[in-house]
Amino acid sequence: MGTPETQDTYRTLTGGGEAKSREKASVFLALAAPVNSAGEADDLLETWRKQYHDASHIGWARRLAPPPDGEERWDDDGEPHGSTGQPILNAIRGAGLWGVQVGVVRWFGGTKLGVGGLARAYGGTAAEAIANAPVRIVTLTSSVQVTVPHDRAGVVYALAEREGVRVGPPAANADTLTLVLDVPLSRTPFILNAIREATAGRAEAVVL
Repeated sequence: MGTPETQDTYRTLTGGGEAKSREKASVFLALAAPVNSAGEADDLLETWRKQYHDASHIGWARRLAPPPDGEERWDDDGEPHGSTGQPILNAIRGAGLWGVQVGVVRWFGGTKLGVGGLARAYGGTAAEAIANAPVRIVTLTSSVQVTVPHDRAGVVYALAEREGVRVGPPAANADTLTLVLDVPLSRTPFILNAIREATAGRAEAVVL
């Protein structure tokens, strides 16, 4: 499962995953992929439609990053309401993923499965495709720019090291040093205050 999700991290995919199942002669093919925007997700969906133009349906769901306000959408593509897109979305939610789109292609085999049967087939195949895809943890950060006199720069570096904050390459002029810190989102207010206190108010720290 990897590193647990925290308020500063979320899980996404680094590559695609596929799974195939059969239910009463209907064939289901699930495709899971990372997406960075609604436009990219729409393009991917169009690619699937062209590639599997002979399919009866392509139900899908997406969950765009970052949480908790990322967009969630789904579509049943003509299947009975609640039988397709929502179960796929539930599979994405169940895996705790964001920045992901999953499509499930169905070739109708001649026997109706009912809403419950469809939901199990769509949702189960989607969950299997997700399980077959590589996962990574993304850390949500803010960029904090610190302008500090040269004689207090060491204090800022020490604070950053103590807090595990990455510091970018410095920019210097005659009087000050400008640093950009990559700060976990939830720690940003604390870091801003800590910099001001550690430098006795001689550093200017702003969120870019």
